[in-house]
Parts: sequence; C-alpha cells; structure tokens
Amino acid sequence: MSRRRQIFLAGAVVLAFILQIAVMPQFKLFGVQPDLILVVAVVVAVQEGPVEGAIVGFCGGMLQDIVGPQVMGVGAFSETVAAFLAGVLKEFFMTYSILLPVLLVFIVTILELSVNQLTLLMLGQENLPPFNVLGVILPAAVYNVLAVLVVYPVMRRFSFTQKGESLILTRPGGR
Repeated sequence: MSRRRQIFLAGAVVLAFILQIAVMPQFKLFGVQPDLILVVAVVVAVQEGPVEGAIVGFCGGMLQDIVGPQVMGVGAFSETVAAFLAGVLKEFFMTYSILLPVLLVFIVTILELSVNQLTLLMLGQENLPPFNVLGVILPAAVYNVLAVLVVYPVMRRFSFTQKGESLILTRPGGR
C-alpha cells in the first residue's frame, strides 16, 4: 500500500471517529447509531484486503475505546476481528459491486456486536449494554448498511492505484 493511501486511510479513520462521537449521536434511531469506524474498516477490507481492514478496525476501535466507557481494548478487538473477517469473506464472492460491502457490513455488524458482548461478558462486566437481536443488533446492522451506501462510493472514488501515483518522467520514445 502506498504512502499516499496510508495517509488517506488514517484521515478517513480520524474523520469517521470525529463524526462518530460528534455527529452520529444526533442520528440515533431505535437507540442505535451507525458505527462509521466499522463501516470504514469493512470498506478498506474489501478494497485492500483483510490485514489492512483489520489494522483500520484496530486503530478506529482503539480511538472509540479511549473515549468510551467500556474496558479498553474490547472495541478494538471486536472491530479488528470483524474487519478481518470481512476481508476474508470477500474472496468468496464473485461480485465487486456495492452489494458486496453492503452484505459484508450487515454480516460483520452482527458479528462485531456479538464478539463485543461476549468479550465483555467473559471479562465479567456487569453493566453490559442490552444484547437484543431485534431491538439492537438488527437495527444497528441496517443502519450500518445505510452508512456504507454513502461511505463506499466516497472511499472508492479516492482509491489510489500504484500506476496513478507514480509519475514516470520520460519522454515518449523511451528517452
């Protein structure tokens, strides 16, 4: 991955984090809000691969853990696992349309919330957020799907390829 792409992805994670904590609470529906960091991590996993998606998920999850009330590292762990799985699962699909990140975001949102809850449970947390499939998990998954419909085209627009980044300063004819 190029340096320019790394800088773009770092900016995308920071922007998603800022929007997540400053703007998204105003858009709560049914007690849930979209998880922009998870959405960005899944989009990166689809575009770049599972390792890159996991790195973005970890960094974004750590940012969320720093400002959140949960045990430090639980969000980073669950976002990392979910983004890595999204990158692995994309290899099983033959389409690269927007349907792929939509499906993957729906699946890994359910997984991420489940891993988060189970990890907190294993750590003996008593004040767990509600673990309600119909009331929390499915609305969160649907909300994240709506978010990916905005995030994916924007991030795809700014994808950098090695060819587009390198300028070869030669004249036509090989000189």
